[in-house]
Amino acid sequence: MTVNRKTVFFLVLLLLASNLITFWVTGNYYCTAEQEDEQLPEPAAVEPEIPEDLKPFLEVLEILSERYIDKVSREDLINEAINGMVGSLNDPQTSFFEASDWEEMMIKIEGSFSGIGVNIISVDNYITVVSPIKNTPGERAGFLPGDRIIAVDGVNIVGKTTTEAVSLMRGPEGTPVTLTVERNGLPEPLTITLVRENIEMPSVFPEMDEQGIGYIQITSFSENTGNNFREALLELEAQNMRGLILDLRDNPGGLLNEAIIVGQEIIPPGIITRTVDGEGNVLKTYLSYGTEKEYPIVVLVNGFSASAAEIISGALQDTGAGVLVGTKTYGKATVQHLERIAGNRGLSYTVAKYQTPKGRDIHGNGLEPDYHVELPTDIYFVRYQLFNDLSAGDEGATVLILQKKLKAMKYDVEETAIFDRQTEKALRTFQESYGLPVTGQLDQATRTVLSRVMEDVADDLDKQLQKARTVILEMLN
Repeated sequence: MTVNRKTVFFLVLLLLASNLITFWVTGNYYCTAEQEDEQLPEPAAVEPEIPEDLKPFLEVLEILSERYIDKVSREDLINEAINGMVGSLNDPQTSFFEASDWEEMMIKIEGSFSGIGVNIISVDNYITVVSPIKNTPGERAGFLPGDRIIAVDGVNIVGKTTTEAVSLMRGPEGTPVTLTVERNGLPEPLTITLVRENIEMPSVFPEMDEQGIGYIQITSFSENTGNNFREALLELEAQNMRGLILDLRDNPGGLLNEAIIVGQEIIPPGIITRTVDGEGNVLKTYLSYGTEKEYPIVVLVNGFSASAAEIISGALQDTGAGVLVGTKTYGKATVQHLERIAGNRGLSYTVAKYQTPKGRDIHGNGLEPDYHVELPTDIYFVRYQLFNDLSAGDEGATVLILQKKLKAMKYDVEETAIFDRQTEKALRTFQESYGLPVTGQLDQATRTVLSRVMEDVADDLDKQLQKARTVILEMLN
């Protein structure tokens, strides 16, 4: 069973994107009065009355922006003042967003954007493709993991951040963009022109194993996650699924309404969650009207399962409809509103907390799994993708990761972080086993096959997934 992973950008926003979000956009409304035909005198200008408590702020703003020894921006001063005001609340879920961060937040919430469809990270100052997104211009253009994008429409992006690169690659749907791409093994860069499309970022990944155990990974709760989960579940049930593993590991949460849709598919009739105010008064109760599933459900969780992921996990645990396997969850149980403010900026602020069906307040506490299972550290190295060519004599962390991958496949290598003869020999054996040119070097073709093989190796090291399968089989017997 292959565990699909979605690269997420901008880790500084990871937990903020987990907020259970509703939002509205406020606007200004103006009234005008019809003037009579006769010429009337111009009304005297009326200065708006400034509240007394705002006068010190405005005076300081004026003094610093006009008289401070160094030139300072009024916008920067205002932004810092807002950040200070928000920070005084000591609530990590209440945050002020600059325009660029607001745009990224909207993309995470809506689950779509207009672009080319490649997941990227920065590696050694190069914008590097992790993977193309399925059914996108990037996939159809043949982008490969490890491709280095060095220019966008002639603009050199070497040394640029992923945020800067993304801003150049995204644009209106239907417009062209030309990328200059370096690919290992090619003497000259490629020039690839694509037409931007609306890119849907998948969040639901279903599979079925040979024992009839279904597996659905939900990577976040964004727009359409609920409907996509319903379709995936029906597809697995049509294949006579005997049990379900719901993988919510590393799921930071997202939209409350999408979590409720998911919950209504697998949680017995009754409460999914309720929201309460700061004094514990119930604001709203969310119910499931479905029927209890006849098959066992096991949920995989870890320390990065948060917010909406904890709503589903807690409801399944409280109702007895599912058991949790893994490690303690993050413990984020507050509800945020996300509101647009002037300048295309935004504000996320806490308005309520949610509780599990039995009234548990998990904020700051998390959920304890029914079966506590740790993952071996090496699984993270096995899952890490390699993007650079390596050969004899190379040194560093990338070589060490290669050695860990080879060792996980039972090759005789030492973890020295030096590409020595032992590493070269193991790599030659690997290449021969998979019908690759036997060079003893880590090239593009070898990395591609190695990445595919590592998916199965990661499954073998995934003790949490193995335990989930064992628990389901025990329930079936």
